[in-house]
Amino acid sequence: MSSMAGLLDWKSVEDALVEVLEQNPQSDRLRALLAGEALILVRNWYGQLVLLLPCHRDELERSPCGPLIDALKEKAGPLALSPWTLCRDELFDAESYWADPSLLQLFGVELLLLERQDKERDWLTPTDSKTNTAHAAKRCVFFSVKGGVGRSAALIWLAIACAQRGRRVLVVDGDFESPGLSSSLLPRGDGQPAYGVIDWLTAQALGADPEALERMALEHTVESSPLNARLALPGEILVAPAYGNHTQAYVAKLARIYRQSPDGKAYARRINDFLLATEKQHRIDVTLFDCRAGIDDTAAVAITQLQADISFLFAINTSQTWDSYGLLFKHLQRNRALFASTNSEADDEPWELRRSLRLVSALTPQEHGPYVGYWDALQQNAYTTFSEIYDEDSGEDSDEDPQAFAPAPDDTDAPHAALCIKWVDALRAFNPLAEPGQLTDPLNKAAFDDFLGPAMALLGCVSRDGR
Repeated sequence: MSSMAGLLDWKSVEDALVEVLEQNPQSDRLRALLAGEALILVRNWYGQLVLLLPCHRDELERSPCGPLIDALKEKAGPLALSPWTLCRDELFDAESYWADPSLLQLFGVELLLLERQDKERDWLTPTDSKTNTAHAAKRCVFFSVKGGVGRSAALIWLAIACAQRGRRVLVVDGDFESPGLSSSLLPRGDGQPAYGVIDWLTAQALGADPEALERMALEHTVESSPLNARLALPGEILVAPAYGNHTQAYVAKLARIYRQSPDGKAYARRINDFLLATEKQHRIDVTLFDCRAGIDDTAAVAITQLQADISFLFAINTSQTWDSYGLLFKHLQRNRALFASTNSEADDEPWELRRSLRLVSALTPQEHGPYVGYWDALQQNAYTTFSEIYDEDSGEDSDEDPQAFAPAPDDTDAPHAALCIKWVDALRAFNPLAEPGQLTDPLNKAAFDDFLGPAMALLGCVSRDGR
C-alpha cells in the first residue's frame, strides 16, 4: 500500500486490522485479557487512529499481547497515532467510550469503531431511547440529495390535501442552512410568528423552563397560513418557520444548534422535544418536516432519529442522484443496527428505518423524444441503488430468516417503488401565496395526482367520513 493509499484507504485499513485479529495466534490471549469487553478503535477529527483497551496499563504490559498490539499498529500504518494504545486507567471518563451509542461493529463484539467528528455522526446513530417518545401525530420527512427538485412544492400540496380532509397539519421548515419554505405559506412581516424553530432550540439549550418552552411552542413559534381561509380548508395548516420576526443573530445561533446542550441533550433529542411540544400544544394530526438537501446532520436526524412514519426521498434519473444515494446507503450499511426494528410506545408495530423510506420521482418528464424510456430506467436504477440497504434474497422457497427485508423489483409497496410527480413549468417559481392561481391550475394539480393519493394513504390521511 502506497503512503497516500495508507492515508486515504480507511476501509482497507479497517479490513487489515480485522484480518490480524482473525488470524494472529495471539488473539486468544488478547481475548482473555479483554475479559469479554471490546477493543475500541477511535478515529479522531483528522482521521488518525488510536486503540483503546478495557484493561489497566500494567495488565497490558504483563500480558503476552505486545506483538499483537504492534501488528495492529503496523496495519494502521501512517494513520496510527502515538501513543497507539490507551488503557482504561489512562482515560478520563473511560466508561463513556464503551457506552457511546455511535459505536460501530468492525469485528463482532471484539473490535468497535468510534468516529470522532463534528458532523454526520447522526447517519449511523440508532434512535436514542430517550427520544423514542410516543407521538400522536403522523410524521413525514421530505429529503433530497440535490436541491431544486420540487420538494417544497410537493410538501405544500400534501399539506393542503391533508387539511382538505380535516387534518391539523404542522409544516416545519427544518432546512436551517437555507430557510425559505415558510415564505410560500406565510406572508412576510406580521404574518410570521415572533420566533422560529432555531430560537426554541436555543432557548432550550440555555436552560429555559419547560413550561415556558411549551408556551413558546403554543404562542410564539407557529402561525396559521392564510391558505386556510383562502381555500376554505376544513382542517388547518400551521407553519413553524426556521426564524421569526424577532429572531436575532440567526447565523450565530445556527452555528450552535448541533452541539450537545449543557445538560447533555443531543440535537436529535432537542429537535424531537420541539416537535413533541408543538404537536401537543396545537393538537397536530400530521407533521411535515422539510429538511436540508444533501447528506447533512439535519437530514440525518430527521430520517434516522424522529421515527417518521414516512420519509420521502426525492430523485431525478441522473447519475449524480444515484451516486449520491448510493454513497449514503453504503454509509448506512456500516451500522446494521439501524435496520433492526425499534418498538414504539405509540404503536404495537415496530419502526424500522428502511421501511419508513419511499422514493419520489421528481420532475418526471413526459415520455417523448430523449425521454422515451425514462420511467423504466428510473425504476431500474432505483431498485439497484436501494438494494444496497436490503437483505440478500435467499430465494422464494427459503425460510432461513423470515425477518429478512428483500423486496422484489416489482414490489409496489417497497421503498424503491417511486411515486411520480410530473414536470410542469410552474414548478420553477411555485409560490401559492403570491400566485394563488397556481393551486387551481388543472395542469399543476394533475402533476401531483399520482403522488398525493399514495402519500395520504401512507399517512393514513383519509377523509373524516372514511373516504
